[in-house]
Amino acid sequence: MGFKYKTFAFLYRKFNLPLMKFIVKRMGGNQDAAEEVFSQTVEAALKGWYAFENKSSYFTWICRIALNKMADYYRHQINEKSVIIAPGFEILAKIGSTELSPEEKMALDELKSCILECLKLLPPEKRQLLYLRYWKELSHKEIAKIMGLTERAVEGQLYRAKQALKLVIEEKYPDLSLAYL
Repeated sequence: MGFKYKTFAFLYRKFNLPLMKFIVKRMGGNQDAAEEVFSQTVEAALKGWYAFENKSSYFTWICRIALNKMADYYRHQINEKSVIIAPGFEILAKIGSTELSPEEKMALDELKSCILECLKLLPPEKRQLLYLRYWKELSHKEIAKIMGLTERAVEGQLYRAKQALKLVIEEKYPDLSLAYL
């Protein structure tokens, strides 16, 4: 074990409790979420240990990492809970017309038409994101590569694209948004 890792291990033992308290306090006492963020923080600190340049104290440095990991955690929670329109896309794509009565098929066709009409009102980049994610079923990583963005940027832009579509649907078809969003 190298000197740097021995130093890291020493600092970890010294600061793990204060770091955990720091995270728990900022996460409103949510112990499970804090433990997840704590482990991600320690993992990131260990990976970035060679980049630590002593420009600040170790505790300040690792708290900054923790704040970034908290932001990632909440961003992930928002994205996870923002599948507002995504299940509708997935359901629409998977429903086979042979399973439906003529009335249901007509209603589904009308729904598809309404959503496509709303998609056309979005800016091209938002449309493209939604198309790549929900019709092509690409991962955030694959979309990032195609669009020349970071995965984090794709997550944020995809969230905003879904929100924009939701607003368009609510404005254009208020009854539809209540049923499917």
